[in-house]
Amino acid sequence: MGDTLGESDLREGLARGGRIEAVLVVARRDQNGGVDHVPYLLPSWRRGYIAMELFRGPGVRGWRDLDRLLRFLRNDMAYALPVSLYEEDCPRLARLRSVLPRSAITKHVKAHEDPLPPGMDVPEPPLG
Repeated sequence: MGDTLGESDLREGLARGGRIEAVLVVARRDQNGGVDHVPYLLPSWRRGYIAMELFRGPGVRGWRDLDRLLRFLRNDMAYALPVSLYEEDCPRLARLRSVLPRSAITKHVKAHEDPLPPGMDVPEPPLG
């Protein structure tokens, strides 16, 4: 994945007056049918969506339990806006280069052009 942010750095940014502008969650499935929910945050002090890094070692932090992830976002990070959930192979995620694995990012990655059903859109960064 692209750039990551540690939980302590996230908390520090929030304490300095920053905010989380948007959150989307990518559901990654493993070979055994398990699902890992990886949140991508759009902090006001950084550019693009970023994942949280693991406490130890390389990689991104994910939650098996979506309810626990939502409690973390709502209670611990004070994020009250909508959270969008996507499967990792969703073509709409191609619009967000920072959410794709580095191996999938090329100049040829392009979002599917079909219109989305009502209520189904990738959150765009707020203007201003």
